[in-house]
Amino acid sequence: MRKPVILITGANGEIGHGLIHSLYQNNQQNIIALDLHPVDPSISGYIQESIVGNILDKNLLDQLNTEYEIKEIYHLAALLSTRAEFSPQMAHEVNVGGTLNLLTLAIEQAKSQGHSVKFFFPSSIAVYGMQSLENKTKAGAITEDQFCNPETMYGCNKLYCENLGYYYSNYYQRLAEDFTPGLIDFRSIRFPGIISAMTVPTGGTSDFAPEMIHSAVQDKHYDCFVRGDSTIPFMTMPDAISAILNLMNAKRDSLNSHVYNVTAFNPSAEAFYNKLKQYFPNISVNYGANKKRQSIVDSWPANINDDSAQNDWGWKPEHTFEKAFEKYLIPNIKKHYNKD
Repeated sequence: MRKPVILITGANGEIGHGLIHSLYQNNQQNIIALDLHPVDPSISGYIQESIVGNILDKNLLDQLNTEYEIKEIYHLAALLSTRAEFSPQMAHEVNVGGTLNLLTLAIEQAKSQGHSVKFFFPSSIAVYGMQSLENKTKAGAITEDQFCNPETMYGCNKLYCENLGYYYSNYYQRLAEDFTPGLIDFRSIRFPGIISAMTVPTGGTSDFAPEMIHSAVQDKHYDCFVRGDSTIPFMTMPDAISAILNLMNAKRDSLNSHVYNVTAFNPSAEAFYNKLKQYFPNISVNYGANKKRQSIVDSWPANINDDSAQNDWGWKPEHTFEKAFEKYLIPNIKKHYNKD
């Protein structure tokens, strides 16, 4: 008999850490963690098994298909936005090819189990392309259907994979005699920048905010790669994890979409600096260090509309900008660096 499990790819990433910890707290101890590297010791006690491997390895995925009965897939593995711009072909192979492999695994699992398999895919505000700063300023909070013209390889990958999820959920092999829609229950969130007090991000274009915070607490100068007036939406890692679990726990018939925006606050880079100065008076920051990365941030919206998530599955962030610092970031980041 195959063992019923939850599969998480990219388990060592920022979201993977928080998600595994929260699932374990919710008595989900049957987690299989797949990553290119051995799972981090901080979460190794929360999983059933750690598998070192590549999502492009079809033989490995075939082995997983044979050995396990996979109830849910959280496909977090990806090549992030900044790295993807340096290696667009590799980004396509990993972000699109890897997602196709996991969707195929989910289809095979659904067929063998006789019911749909839930599939979570983390998308991004990188799917948007505002085309000009004037558009960005005038647009206000944009919905899921607006400005879907990404200007980065990462954004292209994410938008295409959203559409693949929609296809696999509703129209996979629709000309086949045994066509069965709904084998996959695909659910996706377009995340804004995510800030964690526990881990330092790598490879993301929204990393200027968390990098500034982690530098401040360590009394390090920070060369911010964007202008002070640069504005995109953000949320804390606990709120991101809460959003994932709330969406995955929602009843399918309450959802009117496969893809949802979520957000919490959208301060400028300078607003982050001013807030941090209240806690770290000696903070040292220069702005505008990288014009190329600046152009990517300028292509992303200043704010997004998450009414659909609020209406369909009751989304509401715990942390406003003020609460993010007071209740989560400052206490935990000081503890993390032994600055109490």
